Amino acid sequence: MKTRIFLLGGNAAEQDRNFDEILRRTFADVLTDEGAIEHFTSLKDATVSIGKAFSDSDTVMFFADIARMAETKDILCKALGLKLVVNEELLSVALKTATEAEQEAAYFNICHAGIAEGSQPFALKDALFAGFGCKRGRQVVVLLPYSGERTRVLLATQVIPYLNAERQVEISTVPLQFYYAEQLNISAKRENVRIALAGTKSAEVFTKYISYAPELAEKILHASKAENRGTTAPNEYVVNLSITAAEFMGVPYGVAMSNAYYVGDDPNAPKTVYIAVTNDTETTVRELHSFYGESTGDFLFRCCGELCHLLSRIIDADSGVSEKAKADPQEDAKKKKKAKRYKRAIAVILALILLIGGGGYYYFYTNSYTLQDWASKYVTMVKQWIGKTDEAAQEAESAASPTAEGGIGFYTLPSGEG
Repeated sequence: MKTRIFLLGGNAAEQDRNFDEILRRTFADVLTDEGAIEHFTSLKDATVSIGKAFSDSDTVMFFADIARMAETKDILCKALGLKLVVNEELLSVALKTATEAEQEAAYFNICHAGIAEGSQPFALKDALFAGFGCKRGRQVVVLLPYSGERTRVLLATQVIPYLNAERQVEISTVPLQFYYAEQLNISAKRENVRIALAGTKSAEVFTKYISYAPELAEKILHASKAENRGTTAPNEYVVNLSITAAEFMGVPYGVAMSNAYYVGDDPNAPKTVYIAVTNDTETTVRELHSFYGESTGDFLFRCCGELCHLLSRIIDADSGVSEKAKADPQEDAKKKKKAKRYKRAIAVILALILLIGGGGYYYFYTNSYTLQDWASKYVTMVKQWIGKTDEAAQEAESAASPTAEGGIGFYTLPSGEG
């Protein structure tokens, strides 16, 4: 299966780099080449590249910025000769889960429930920003929302299983699910730091998550079981726990993750988790929300990735590693390619030197010729040639001298002439 990927829109440069790397690792075995992941402002700007994709690829994937989801669906379906329809089941759920402001947006139906006729819809339980996958001739076309965690969940739970079944391949979801654990492992290993994990109930989930990266698991120190929260607000609770964990374990970083909270009696209601990271100077807190209908287990698992992401960024910032300095797969590939060219050129030059040297040795040996013979003959000739050249140069210099007869002399103005 040969795959090309188009990211349309998206303004967060950092998210772009992270998402590019996630896609590159996930689809590493099926991407057509180094330029198989491309960014464009809109679908119209990508016309030439899309034409190439449909000529050399089996699967073409589009990730559309959610602000232009309806427009992208409409243009893509028209361009590919697909009929765009509104899925009534998706629309019914989307109307229940969307906010009033979202429901009043133009093209709401198309944005959230529009899919190609006969296609496989891809949507979370809230039915917002639904994508789809369908066959078009020999190609499989996939359109998904370009929206951080929502997109990653769709890829891991729906899109990759769909592609594996349609194309009889075995694309793994491991790089997708544990990308941030690996990134944290890289940062922690580079700076040789240890991290204290507060002993909340959710700490067990985090421990399982980072077990994917055994080296990282070795750098995590488990603080004692945390005291009950009592009446303390959950965001203040995780701050206190992360600070205490770092101080108690005597390490530069402390982390804490709360349980999942929801309001009311509806288990499908959106849940909230608080994560905190403490370094030598401050504590950073993030408030994370579940998707509608997302299980508590799936949500906590996703929060573990977000905690790894936050901690990795803080470690990088503390060590002075800028975003630009982080590994860029495309730049690394270009550098490796350039290095290979240099190595190849050097190898060719060395081969020529050895060939010439070997030929000279063979000639000298077969003709009983020595370097002394060569020097006595050719060095004398070179000296004679240099001597004649020097004489000619001296004659030319004399001819051009200002004081030479017939040459250029000095002219003195007569007195009184100015």
